[in-house]
Amino acid sequence: MKKIFISLTIFLSLISALNADDHLEIGGMAALQCQFADGKDMDDVMKVLDEWSEYGDDNFSEPFSAWVMTPVYMSNADFDLDFVFLGFADSLASVGKAEDEFRSGGQKIAEKWERVTNCSGMSLNLNYEARTPKNEWVEGGTNYTMIQSCSFKDDKSGSDLQANDKIWNKYLDEAGYEGGYWRWWPETGSPTETDYDYLLAVAFPSIEQYGASRDSRVQAMLAGTRPEEISDCNTPRLYESTNVRLRLAE
Repeated sequence: MKKIFISLTIFLSLISALNADDHLEIGGMAALQCQFADGKDMDDVMKVLDEWSEYGDDNFSEPFSAWVMTPVYMSNADFDLDFVFLGFADSLASVGKAEDEFRSGGQKIAEKWERVTNCSGMSLNLNYEARTPKNEWVEGGTNYTMIQSCSFKDDKSGSDLQANDKIWNKYLDEAGYEGGYWRWWPETGSPTETDYDYLLAVAFPSIEQYGASRDSRVQAMLAGTRPEEISDCNTPRLYESTNVRLRLAE
């Protein structure tokens, strides 16, 4: 719990450090880690999610989008899961509102979900967009997301993020990277023993391009041309990310 409190303090220090003219994209995210129930698979999960999305069209009063992430490169010794469900809205309040609206009439869909999945507790997270992707999201589209758990180095804090992001975005522009990256800050429902400040999520259009980015990383490290990194991040994991609902604010 102390670590989560420190993480939120760092995040709030970032917000307070920004000038009034700076544009900061912060939204809400719900996360759910799941396994398949015995005898069930992703086809069964997707059938229920189709019903959930149709319910949302009739009952969600605010935009709410969702992705399902399945492991590509991940150690089962670290994470025992078949997939992750991520839901996004413009704020934590909007995430909560969608949950209220589902609970008010979606019980039959929830029962079907429980028959095809075994999921751990759901958590809320703050979603901070540090780099906007060049390409628009596509409903039903698939991409790949690298995730790392990160903590600030001893002499760095949230107040250093904005300047460091500008340096990194310039570097990524020059390298031709067109994807985005986000920081997910743990909030309500996150493990009380969380040992990181935030999760870093980076999007790629293909596994090949992800691999190429790791090759470029090594070459830049050898050449001494990579920008300063103000956080220490653990070994990355790669997931296939499939959009299951795309409803964005206009």
